[in-house]
Amino acid sequence: MNRMTVCASHLVTLPGAPHGPVRAAIATARDAVAAFDPELVVFFGTDHRRAFRAVVPTFAVVLSAEAQGDVAGPVGRYDVPSDAGRALVADLVAHDFDIATAYQAALDHAFGHTARDLLGAVDAKPVLPVFVNCASPPHASFRRAARLGRRVGEFFADRRVLYVGSGGLAHDLPGFRERETGEELTEAERQAWIRSVNDRARAEGTIRSLVRTWDEEFLAGVGGTSWEWLDSIGTDLVPRAGNGAAECLTWTAAWAAGGRGLVALAHEFDTSGRAVAMTH
Repeated sequence: MNRMTVCASHLVTLPGAPHGPVRAAIATARDAVAAFDPELVVFFGTDHRRAFRAVVPTFAVVLSAEAQGDVAGPVGRYDVPSDAGRALVADLVAHDFDIATAYQAALDHAFGHTARDLLGAVDAKPVLPVFVNCASPPHASFRRAARLGRRVGEFFADRRVLYVGSGGLAHDLPGFRERETGEELTEAERQAWIRSVNDRARAEGTIRSLVRTWDEEFLAGVGGTSWEWLDSIGTDLVPRAGNGAAECLTWTAAWAAGGRGLVALAHEFDTSGRAVAMTH
């Protein structure tokens, strides 16, 4: 096999995080990645309205990137193979994808935590970041994310590639209910704003109560190779799984790039979306 796929929630390995089985599963996935020894990591990740502000593309290939270090994440520059990124963009455009090119991006913990957890450091391997908008509606459909991932997998078919998808499953983020304005905030201002939005949601009783059904449906979908489930999984997404479940667009792209069903190493449903690691 010349490809491996790992999908994992981020923020699982923060000090004091309670997700013991998932933390152990990420360690298992890290060992598998080390044994696989990829020559390239294609990383499908998202953003929490930090890196992309004035313009929010649906999909973007990032040609140069640094880690923001937010939420106790790593700092430093990714080893991005920009020539491969430019070639991928050209190929995607030739295949009728309206893909954006990000010449420079400061990526947040959606990339940084998972890169550190699986690779050891953000610059441990050549990493080509592929941004998927999951925080600022409208989002791509799950089928569209799969089509993108499949084409990326075809493009890199002759290379030894690790495909990574980073994001949570069912969870709801009150801050993402607010309309995107493109306003630039410092990290301190951003955290203060998030606290105020969360406090207001709790006071108004608008925190969503989620059930594990959506998680199970999604995991069953990526556990196989059929695409039939892709149209229904996004139906009524927010009421069923919370707005944070859109982060699974990154998983869907990575799953399609790898071209095989994924095996769940661990799953803890706790409505935080931080509880799954998968590999094959």
